[in-house]
Amino acid sequence: MKQFHHLALLLILSATLPAFSQTLPIEYDSMMNRFLAKEYTQLEFKELTYAWKELMDSIGYPGVPYDSVSKKMEYKFIHDLGGIPRETMVNRVLEWAAVTFGSTDALLTHQGDASRIILNGSIEVLFPDMFMVWKNSWVGYVETEQLNSSFCYFTLIFTINEGKMKTQVKNLTYQYTDFVRDRTITKDLNSCFPISSHEKEEWKALISLVNETTGSMNTMMGLLVDYIREYESDYSL
Repeated sequence: MKQFHHLALLLILSATLPAFSQTLPIEYDSMMNRFLAKEYTQLEFKELTYAWKELMDSIGYPGVPYDSVSKKMEYKFIHDLGGIPRETMVNRVLEWAAVTFGSTDALLTHQGDASRIILNGSIEVLFPDMFMVWKNSWVGYVETEQLNSSFCYFTLIFTINEGKMKTQVKNLTYQYTDFVRDRTITKDLNSCFPISSHEKEEWKALISLVNETTGSMNTMMGLLVDYIREYESDYSL
């Protein structure tokens, strides 16, 4: 009977949380499956679900695009750039990539009226994380939340035809330092999910990391679109 009580508790929690992403149900399935596999005691499961609800009430769930076919997270952007010739758009993307990522190593192909560019890039993503900070000789080091820096590596795929550009951001991988455990962490975006499968102390940092990535991707694409649209003024002497 107690097991059904905790099942009902999880269902209630899921019903009270907005579905920010298709990945949110994965979290509930993960927690319930681990409970049914007896990885948690009933008390641990109760504490886990309440901690999860408190976190969702506090900062919410990251809105990550989830491809239900590939079952992977990836970003996709569609931009209408009517009036700009395809060749100009291709050239501007290649220029922007060289300036932004410091590399001209890109694969360019053409198929009919469409062109495709594939290249690798990276950005720095800042997110709140836990650090060991010296307080005083009586207390010693204490865990303190500060901004951490992660390098995010990814593959960009641009599909360009007259007046339109589709951008896919795939294979996102993070590398950052865990200063509490003094180790370097490398993980891809998909391994962050389900977030609830990680240690409870990591939940907030992972959600913040993903949210900051989404914000950085939106900013990056905004800068690219501006760069493409400014082609006439850029080429004027």
